[in-house]
Amino acid sequence: MSVLPVLNVTVASPCCPPLSVQALPSDAAGQLAPMFKALADPIRLRLLSLIASTAEVCVCDLTDAFDVTGATISHHLRVLREAGIVESERRGTWVYYRVRQPALDLLGGLLRTSTAPPPASREVRRFDADNPTNRNGLISASPDVVRLLADPLRAQIVAILAGGPACTSHLVANTGAKQPNVSGHLKQLRKAGVVVAAPRGRFTYYRLVPEMLQGAAVHLADVAAQARANDDNFRDC
Repeated sequence: MSVLPVLNVTVASPCCPPLSVQALPSDAAGQLAPMFKALADPIRLRLLSLIASTAEVCVCDLTDAFDVTGATISHHLRVLREAGIVESERRGTWVYYRVRQPALDLLGGLLRTSTAPPPASREVRRFDADNPTNRNGLISASPDVVRLLADPLRAQIVAILAGGPACTSHLVANTGAKQPNVSGHLKQLRKAGVVVAAPRGRFTYYRLVPEMLQGAAVHLADVAAQARANDDNFRDC
């Protein structure tokens, strides 16, 4: 057996509090952004859901679940592995993948709107390999929030706004970015519904929509819960 190396892993410290509790430092945003970027693709989100739904899964089963080439699946798996979200192990001619649960716990915890643990009664969804509907619906194919946070500056803006509404000049001063760049990122955040704007005197203030972040957090928390619940569920190959 040989464990395939995880390349370019930049997993931040697991002690990062939720964005609503503390602004994210710029260095932490830079470390976390590649992980969000890796998830900002519908195929990779579905791949992660399939891997997390069991203790580990053979690459042959993952390839059969998509209408794309094996080379495309291998590329997406490599992106997830290099981001430190999954890990793999070769056994003979096959490669098996499993999630790196600390990475999922970190991402899910970061997007939560409080430090309170998720409700214990929330049902853990399981993946049924024979049910295409379950496979397609396990994780939404619209990764807008995750994709937006894949940019370090946008992640920093979100972290600042978690501390309360702010105007553009405040965001420029606290990020060190140019005003057109900040305005462009705010426009994208508003378009995705993550941020709303409201006039206040001569200025426009921007505030976060916590429900949008919470929705992304629930998706990631569900994937982490599946991985935890299926840790011993080895499938025949």
